[in-house]
Amino acid sequence: MRFLLDANAVLKRYVSEPGSVIVTEVFGAADSGQASLVYSLWTLGECLGVLDRLDREGRLPARGLAEASRALLGETTRLTRLDVLIVVPLGVKLIRRAWDLLLKHHLYQADAIQVASALERRVDILLTTDAQVALAARGEGLRVLDPEQDEAEIAKALRLRSGSHPRRAVHGRRTRD
Repeated sequence: MRFLLDANAVLKRYVSEPGSVIVTEVFGAADSGQASLVYSLWTLGECLGVLDRLDREGRLPARGLAEASRALLGETTRLTRLDVLIVVPLGVKLIRRAWDLLLKHHLYQADAIQVASALERRVDILLTTDAQVALAARGEGLRVLDPEQDEAEIAKALRLRSGSHPRRAVHGRRTRD
């Protein structure tokens, strides 16, 4: 099962909020080779920007920005090396496709890049909490699930792929159910 995670979905891995548990399960499935992940290079910048904003607003614990940034970039590198994460580069072809999507679906450039990346990499499921991204992606024929609202469906997709139960987060570690 190949999942594209947009920035708001990726951030759930590093900031505890609704949907974080299922996103941790998705990352755990990738870590064990039972799923693959996709996100664009743009997503990393978006995530770092949001983490910086949360830190400036006092919404991260002390050293939270440094720890979350290090975890994001470190895990991205590790999963890429394990060949279970594809970081989609921002090439001319992808950007042009994103422009077409931007005009067709009235998206922001960043959101159009997410949908273009999902289409380019032929993902099975796009994970997002953004209603506009979801609407545009569905309009392009993609399956879209919201980690905050569709936890059971995401867990089911993971079980169908792996033939076993997904992993659960327990105090920062992943364990079998």
